[in-house]
Amino acid sequence: MLDQQTLHRRARRVLPACLRTEAVIAASGEGGRWAGAGGTALAGLLLPLRHVHRGGLWFRLALETRAALRTGAMRFLQDATEAREGLSRHGIPMTWGPWHATPGDAPAHRYTSGSRDGRARLWVLPETGVVVYAWDDRRGLVAEESGRCP
Repeated sequence: MLDQQTLHRRARRVLPACLRTEAVIAASGEGGRWAGAGGTALAGLLLPLRHVHRGGLWFRLALETRAALRTGAMRFLQDATEAREGLSRHGIPMTWGPWHATPGDAPAHRYTSGSRDGRARLWVLPETGVVVYAWDDRRGLVAEESGRCP
């Protein structure tokens, strides 16, 4: 069994490098139920034993990332358009589209970006210190889902 730090390192490869995180705090799989990010649940999503077509991961943002987002989130996120690594060992890193602020009260702004292939979405929630990564390989995440955080 892999340790939590290794699983976190593997999970965060889908995120742009500027979005530094401390841990995976929740995960969901095919059933759509959110659960804690225990080693067994997280390993089931990340290891290639079977492919999970739809799911999500919640990450806790690192303190320096939270501080940078408070000083100007859109400016900070504008260049966050390429994932750290590819999904597979030798794969091409995922590319992310432009970032958008979702409607809401000023202190509770959320920021979102979709993958160029339309199958994944990121939400950054600066006030709660969370970034959410969700994917759906079978149908993609359509436009009306883009503003809603899972």
